[in-house]
Amino acid sequence: MNRRQPLFHRLPSLLILLACACASRGPGADEPCSTYSVGDKDFKFKPQLAHVEVKWFEEWTSRYGETLPEPLPPQENWQHPILSNRYAGTMHEDSFATDVSHFPGPIPANAKVGYFHVLEKGKHLSGMAPLYTFLDDQTVVTISFGRDAATLIVIDISSPPPRVLDSVKIPGRGNKMRQVAGTKGRIAVFRDTSGGAYSYLASNGDVYVPGANDTIVRIPIRNRRVVRDEMVYLNLGIAVGKGTIVEEILDKKPKDNKLTAIMPDADGRVWFTSKYGVVGVIDTLGEKTEDGCPRIYAVAIQLFAAEDKIRQLFAPLPEGAEEFFADAKKAQDDQDIDKFPEIRKRFRELFLGEKSSFAEQIQNSFSVGPDGVYIVSNIALYKLRFNTDSMKIELDPTWKPTYVQGDLVYDNDRKIKPGHLNDGSGTTPTLIGDRFVAIVDNGPEQVHLNVFRQTDGSLVSKLPLFDAGKGAVENSVVAYKDHLIVGNTYGYVDPFKENPTAGGIMRFDFDHEAGEYKVVEGWPAAGHIDAKTATPKLSTPRGLIYVYQRDDEPVNGHHDWMLTAIDFRTGWRVFRIKGYFNKGEFDDNVTRIVQRAALGKGNYDRKVFNNIWGTFTFGPDNTVYLGAYRGFLRFWSDDEMP
Repeated sequence: MNRRQPLFHRLPSLLILLACACASRGPGADEPCSTYSVGDKDFKFKPQLAHVEVKWFEEWTSRYGETLPEPLPPQENWQHPILSNRYAGTMHEDSFATDVSHFPGPIPANAKVGYFHVLEKGKHLSGMAPLYTFLDDQTVVTISFGRDAATLIVIDISSPPPRVLDSVKIPGRGNKMRQVAGTKGRIAVFRDTSGGAYSYLASNGDVYVPGANDTIVRIPIRNRRVVRDEMVYLNLGIAVGKGTIVEEILDKKPKDNKLTAIMPDADGRVWFTSKYGVVGVIDTLGEKTEDGCPRIYAVAIQLFAAEDKIRQLFAPLPEGAEEFFADAKKAQDDQDIDKFPEIRKRFRELFLGEKSSFAEQIQNSFSVGPDGVYIVSNIALYKLRFNTDSMKIELDPTWKPTYVQGDLVYDNDRKIKPGHLNDGSGTTPTLIGDRFVAIVDNGPEQVHLNVFRQTDGSLVSKLPLFDAGKGAVENSVVAYKDHLIVGNTYGYVDPFKENPTAGGIMRFDFDHEAGEYKVVEGWPAAGHIDAKTATPKLSTPRGLIYVYQRDDEPVNGHHDWMLTAIDFRTGWRVFRIKGYFNKGEFDDNVTRIVQRAALGKGNYDRKVFNNIWGTFTFGPDNTVYLGAYRGFLRFWSDDEMP
């Protein structure tokens, strides 16, 4: 494979082309590509230290005292040539989505919790940051999300308190206040994963953001500052619009078919997905268009393994189905995107009738290995690649025969379980070395951990998760060597509410003799582990799994949020670190009306530690960065116990 730095990642060459082809315009312009220009605006924020409560768990100290587990051997996976080999480049740490870090997490030794409090309000009300990447040991890059606007911020973390070095507005979602004021509208907003959560940072300092207006924005950062006159965007609206099934299937407007995720493949071509099933490739290595822009190749994911999926989902088949299969296959082989509307229309007439709720969606991120891109929809799991001979996106040929077996079209009752964002798998596919790929299905009553072979997509293991009727997994599977860990999100519906949840966390180990995964009985060893929101993550230097959960014991009626560390080997809870403010100490600048509309009456100073689906990431100097209601939290500590 070609390992040279691709053209889209080599800034000067592309800028020369763009300067000749397009005028400078703001986001959402009609040009296929252009320099990206937005007005400067100071980003308002306030760092604040929280009170800290540290607790060792007796189940651990009674056996080992106030000591830490032994480190785990580092995990060695294929290194993506575009992403950093030291820092997290994506939400799930790496291109395999393992959620495993080689950075040590915080411990009780002189533990501290800082709140990076965003002060943006009104139309630009923002706060929660779901993504953290690092330029170096002193600089974190994140995106502050709000109902209407979003801002990429570059932050100096060399010494407390953190300070903003630079910021730039990026295309926001444009939600109105009325959409988030009511429970129903708020849940709909949180089920929208577009706008930049699944961005990535290239090792050369370029941040790539899938904007909420079908543009991909590249923001170069050099010497810890945004290079404004070298920002560029690509308009993917045409490709997404032609690939959409929104109007025909869901009776909604194409604007609902927003970009969800982007990531480069092993050669450097940038892949993207949209909510309603468009998969595309930005060819950063090939010839440019007449406008001087990279060529874009897009296809509807519905067309991959279409016949096998339809035969499983719509048996018995109606008259005319066989002819439809032949025409759909030709459209797929030709990747003639102009024929997609006709194919979709016939599909609806043949198989859906009056139904209008069936659509193949992509709500999660995807994973990238050296030989392919792994994408899960709410229907099936795929391994795709870009064929440089035909210049088409295609299903890995070794996977094609496996769809007949039915396992890759996973169990699904077509319902949105409480704790899911859509009616399908809630997991980004997790790659397990060069052997397997794992997802969780959406089976009726019982959800299952499904593990497939990367070589041909055949099923390795299918294992029940959690109690029947009380399981849902919207976070990805943690994969460390032969071990998998899964957290339960069932019941986590409205992030602004308490959401009493069943909770639970399970571990599975690969049995080499049996050739399958088996549940590790008695793990965790004790305690209620409720990883209802942020994906659990493993720090190998600490030998600890970290989860962000609520305290079982309420304070003034409120179950506080806390970071809990669990021994990977035994599942014993080791310690917890809880940050909190007393009444009146969190000096927010929004009105009481906004406070109550968001988090309700009472305990506002403690409720602001709610991370509302935001993930966390390990960073340098024993830190965890975690999204919170009005910004982000930073947990850190000394390196060693006294």
